[in-house]
Amino acid sequence: IFDFAQQDFTYQNRNYRLYIAVPKTEHSNTPSPILYMMDGNGQFPMLINQVDSVNANSAIVVGIGYPNHEAYPKERTRDYTTPSQDNSQGGGAEAFYNFIVTEVKPYIESHYNIDTTHQTLCGHSFAGLFTLYVMLHHTTDFQHYVSASPSLWWDKGAVVPNSRPLFAHKPTSITITLGEYEENPQDDPARKNLSPKLIAQKDARVGGISARELHAIIANEVDNSKFIIYKGENHGSSIRPFLKDAWSEASRK
Repeated sequence: IFDFAQQDFTYQNRNYRLYIAVPKTEHSNTPSPILYMMDGNGQFPMLINQVDSVNANSAIVVGIGYPNHEAYPKERTRDYTTPSQDNSQGGGAEAFYNFIVTEVKPYIESHYNIDTTHQTLCGHSFAGLFTLYVMLHHTTDFQHYVSASPSLWWDKGAVVPNSRPLFAHKPTSITITLGEYEENPQDDPARKNLSPKLIAQKDARVGGISARELHAIIANEVDNSKFIIYKGENHGSSIRPFLKDAWSEASRK
């Protein structure tokens, strides 16, 4: 049901790979909505494997990843995060955003028939943080945003501006998702399998603003905003349902 392609880029001496899936439909002359997603290495196949049918309203999927075989390469920390005094591994979000708008989007729009009024950006964890970064600081580059389990603990939530309103130009839709056990980690049955060191590491990731609190602020400004809790899911297991919802959001209703 998809035609697949790959395209490699080098940007500022950094190597990237696009994973592209184009729905096979009878109406190929109709501009297609588009879903840009991060973590293309690990999550592009996860999303594609959940799609069982396509039509003229289905989104083209562009997974932005790296030319290696790791599902979650270490470069993602650099690319998806803002500068932080607490962590020297990050801070490249603005450069990565520039790569997307100056290289990725022009390439895709020159090679495929894109509906530029229906563009969605999505990501999970650090990529969810990056989705929020673009949404809050470069709002008009996409119309729809799906931020899953965003790492708002990074730099104590500094990605969220202090000024209100958050948006000079409101996105068409905003969705924030979270696994139930991310809000209530002590209820997660899988927690007993984690080492004390890993539990301490996870518990230290606090500060700033919660995803629920951020959504409450957004909901006051953007009519089409959703906050989705995935029952019985934790940070890792919430990826699959988030991808299904992102695909649905990106495809025209």
